[in-house]
Amino acid sequence: MYHMRLAPVQRTDTVADKVYAQLHHAIVTRALSAGSRLTEAGVAEQLKVSKTPVREALLRLREIGLIEPDGLKGNRVITASPQVLRDAFETRRALEGFAAGVAADRASDAALEAIRRLAEQSLEQAAKGAFDGYLRIDGEFHAAVAEASGNKRIARLIEDAATLMRALRYIDVPPESGVLSTARQHVDIAEALARRDSAAATRHMQAHLDAVEELFGAHELVGKRAG
Repeated sequence: MYHMRLAPVQRTDTVADKVYAQLHHAIVTRALSAGSRLTEAGVAEQLKVSKTPVREALLRLREIGLIEPDGLKGNRVITASPQVLRDAFETRRALEGFAAGVAADRASDAALEAIRRLAEQSLEQAAKGAFDGYLRIDGEFHAAVAEASGNKRIARLIEDAATLMRALRYIDVPPESGVLSTARQHVDIAEALARRDSAAATRHMQAHLDAVEELFGAHELVGKRAG
C-alpha cells in the first residue's frame, strides 16, 4: 500500500505528534505520492501504534489540506489542481499581506533586521542561480515575516498554506530573471518594514505573491522540482 519506510513510533504522550510528523514529512517529500490512500488501520499497523493517535494525526493533515476524504473510512494524499493551488495562493496573499502590515507596527528592531538579512540572502542566492538555496531562504523569509506579526494563529495558517503549496507543486526551474525579480521584492518588503510603513509592507507583500503566482503558474504542475 505504501511506497516508503517508516520507523515504528515509540509509545509516549506525544505519539500523535510523531505520527503526524512522519506522515507530514512523507507527503511533503513525496515518499507518499499524490493520490496515495491512507487508512487509520493501515497507518496504525505500519507504525505499530493504536488507531487513536493516527486518527488525530490524519485530522490535522486534513485541516491543512494535505489529505482529503476517500470513501467512508479512508483518506488520500491531495492531488494538485489549478483550483487547489489558486486557493492556497489566495489564502497566502490575504494572510501574508495582513501579517506584513501588522509586523511593521509590532515587530522588534531585531526581528526586522533578521528579515532584512534574509531578504539580502535570497537576492544573493537568486543572483548566483542557486535555485534550491533561494527556495530555502524564501521559506525562512516568509516565516520570519509571519512570526514578526505577533499573531501565532495567523503564522500557523500561513505555514499550513505554504506547506500545502510545497507538497502539491512540481515545477521546472523558472527563468533566472523571474527569480531575481521576486528576490528583489523581498528586499522591497524588508525596506518597507524597516521604515515601519504598514501600508507599503502590505502592498509589497501582496504584489510579491501575485508575481510568484504568475511566475510559477506559467509552468506545468508536474516537473522536476518542488515549489
